[in-house]
Amino acid sequence: MLFKIIWRSFLRQTRNYVVYFLSMTTAVMIFYSFSAMTYDQPLTLRARQDIQIEGVLTLGNVFVAMVVLFFMLGANQFFIQQRQKEIGLYQLFGLRKSRIIFQFLIEGVVLNVFSLLVGIIMGIVFSKFFAMILIKAMDLNIESRFFISWASVLTTVVMFFVAISLISLQNMWLIWQKQLIDLFQPKRVIASRHLTVRWSAYLIGIFSVLLISIGYYIAVNFVDVLNSYIQQTEDFSSVLWVPLFIFSLCVFGTYLFFAYGIQALLDGSTKWRAFSYRQLRFFTLNHTRHLLSKSWRTLSLISVIVGIAISLIGGAIGIFAMSYRYTDLSQPVDFQITVEESTRLEELLQQNGGEITQKTIVPLKVVGTHSLRPIQFLDEETYEEIALFDLISEQSYNEIRTMIPHLPAVNLDKTDEAVMIDLNTAMLNKRLLTKAEQKITLPNGINVHLSERYSNLIGDSLLRYGSNLLVVTDNLYQQAEGIDYQLVYLNATGYDEEQFQKTYVSQLPTDWGNDISYQYEYTNGQLKGDIQRATDDDISEDSEGQRVSRLNQTSRYPNVRADRRQGGIFLYVTLFVGMIVLITTASTLMVRQFFEAGREKQNYQLLQQIGLPKKALHRAVYQQNAWIFFPTMLLATSHGSFAIYMLTKLVQDANYWVAYLFCFITIFIFTSAYFLTTNFYLRIVEE
Repeated sequence: MLFKIIWRSFLRQTRNYVVYFLSMTTAVMIFYSFSAMTYDQPLTLRARQDIQIEGVLTLGNVFVAMVVLFFMLGANQFFIQQRQKEIGLYQLFGLRKSRIIFQFLIEGVVLNVFSLLVGIIMGIVFSKFFAMILIKAMDLNIESRFFISWASVLTTVVMFFVAISLISLQNMWLIWQKQLIDLFQPKRVIASRHLTVRWSAYLIGIFSVLLISIGYYIAVNFVDVLNSYIQQTEDFSSVLWVPLFIFSLCVFGTYLFFAYGIQALLDGSTKWRAFSYRQLRFFTLNHTRHLLSKSWRTLSLISVIVGIAISLIGGAIGIFAMSYRYTDLSQPVDFQITVEESTRLEELLQQNGGEITQKTIVPLKVVGTHSLRPIQFLDEETYEEIALFDLISEQSYNEIRTMIPHLPAVNLDKTDEAVMIDLNTAMLNKRLLTKAEQKITLPNGINVHLSERYSNLIGDSLLRYGSNLLVVTDNLYQQAEGIDYQLVYLNATGYDEEQFQKTYVSQLPTDWGNDISYQYEYTNGQLKGDIQRATDDDISEDSEGQRVSRLNQTSRYPNVRADRRQGGIFLYVTLFVGMIVLITTASTLMVRQFFEAGREKQNYQLLQQIGLPKKALHRAVYQQNAWIFFPTMLLATSHGSFAIYMLTKLVQDANYWVAYLFCFITIFIFTSAYFLTTNFYLRIVEE
């Protein structure tokens, strides 16, 4: 008899458990798929050229497991709280707590094991589809294969049995600590205390909106605010703590808004009699206030978590764009190579069906320099630096710009004027010069005055000798004393880059060479010393002399391939973790509303009995659920959208359409959950 009662109770909770079951099944499916891909040998071996894919997928699995565990514990606690009267009835029937705990443990284990089995089966079926998405995202030239990873099955089973064990401990604690009198004590009286809205709630509500607005304002004007603050305080650590400050403002503002702001808004609506005394709005608004007084913490947490998920997707895109931008700066052409080896490269390209589309021989000169460099954080304080710089004439520089359009235009009006292209890959294209940095001394009494300094690259600096590159006038280039050398910049098309790379590496391996030695000293305003080519037999007896070498060649494709694969895997993981976050958070709201429908069933049926039309009751249910779903969804997407906009100011070259698409997916999932919840809510109250 007791078993039948428990079974019937379980059947009455079917709607609630269906949402939980679907969420758990989806999570298990994604967890297994991630784990299975780490055992896909063709996939991991091919990707291992550029990234350890197993570590990234494992990290994604950890995040999925954390989100799922949070959802399972939260949903389980809510289930127990909503069934406390049922637990009390079992105690009245004479059941010991240990027996009730055992019954609930069996119920939870059966449901979770069934979700686990179905999820693993779906993971086995869809793992190839997920692998195909990853292969496409990483631009891997391999075929996805179907296989069953028994190691992944074991990992998934172990992880979820650990989660089930934690849930079982939670059930034991929640049921054991409940006394019989507590189980039948009405909770609505306690919650009703929060329905009285004082004037302070209005002030805190306005303050919450103000906090969020300040965070949004700083995010929109992030670069300007940051630059202005650094110029006034020289606090460069603000690059790290200002985003955290924006995050704190939005989180704190969100919690205050759901705790006080939305209550004040609803209370103000009820006092507007022309609005609230029509079409059951007064009942709907007050009932919604009662619901929000119990669930504001959950709604705030969901808004923050979903906003973070959207921001992380934008962050993954931004990191990928920064990495790709660095590659674009350091590898602006397909090949950079020494003149001596360029002939062999052209032969290899012709043998593999390639066609040279652009070719430029870049003359450079390495010279010794003396300059004063500012000491960071110390006003007007400098230190002397003697270093090698590479010179390029203005004419040669302008010829390179035909191949590298992103290089800034340079026009030198004075003979001793120069522009520095340094190795700093900061996001700003142009840097202001301090007074100390403007003068650079070359050998033989030649002084150069910098007019501009650009944070940009003209190619891979490892193929050059100097720490920076100076664009000088043609006359000054001829006068400067140094060592001349040449590089070849080359673009080609019509060949298989992946296959050619193997031949290219074997025929023209990367190597260091073309050594030079130099020794300079700065005395009486003059830079004196010498620079000369070095051979393998040269062993300098002067301990003060220095020797420098450079690479013989580099190609763009390996760097672009690495960027694509690394960016693809990180974006893939963040998207799937984000989807799990959306599904579990939307499911949490659905489950809470389903339980609320069961509690409010008698109230809605009473309203029907006194003659209220069904259409008005339906409208009341739609409005009530809208206050639960839409403020949460709008705040989450708003937080994420402003975070993405801030990233667009920092990393302007990135394409953030995937992140904005995820915002629309968030709206779609929460809107769909809203309509599904309302539909089932009406079915429950009308049964």
